[in-house]
Amino acid sequence: MNIILMNSIDFVTADIYFPMLPEEINVETATRFQTYDIMSVGEIKLPLGEELTGFSWSGILPGKNRKGQAYITGGGYWMEPLKIQQLLSFYRVNGTKLRLIVTDTPINHYVYLADYKITYKGKAGDYFYDISFIVAKDLKVIKESSAGTAIQQVSTASNTNRPAPQPSSTYTVKAGDSLWKIAQTELSNGSRYPEIYSANQQLIDSENAKRKVRDKYTIYPGQVLTIPR
Repeated sequence: MNIILMNSIDFVTADIYFPMLPEEINVETATRFQTYDIMSVGEIKLPLGEELTGFSWSGILPGKNRKGQAYITGGGYWMEPLKIQQLLSFYRVNGTKLRLIVTDTPINHYVYLADYKITYKGKAGDYFYDISFIVAKDLKVIKESSAGTAIQQVSTASNTNRPAPQPSSTYTVKAGDSLWKIAQTELSNGSRYPEIYSANQQLIDSENAKRKVRDKYTIYPGQVLTIPR
């Protein structure tokens, strides 16, 4: 069994194979919220006749020291936790439509990333994370023929439940600041620092290029950063 998150739009950004299975997946429907034990395939039975609205779970992104372990899923596929964090940040900031697949189960849905939180823990370089998705719905669109008589129904992907863009604010960098610290203070989640970088990439990259600094996340006092909400 594998949990795969695919970019359904450009197929350029790398797919995410979550390297370790969570103990359970939470499935939300229009009328109720249920938990399914993912460690036993037979217990993942999605409710029939109910509209699915979201999925969520908590898990571990194993550090480099664990990449060769037998419990790594995806045929031993391992991705650097920081790379996964950057991809999730990109998907969330851009409202990218994704495809969530849990192999050997009925879970195979188009989704949007609703929220995620990643916390670094342990000497092995592990990251603990919480993640949630909302299901991308389809709309029935009625179109008239050119004659204005016959009509047909066309199913089209809908963005009606796509997370709405949030208003942004600005922050002036002070001595001792870092993107993680600013994300923790302004967004209450330090792991969202790649979102701040993405919103200010041109400004940050330009200054680091002038100073010949290789760490792309380096910022400097006096810079005015846009803070996405």
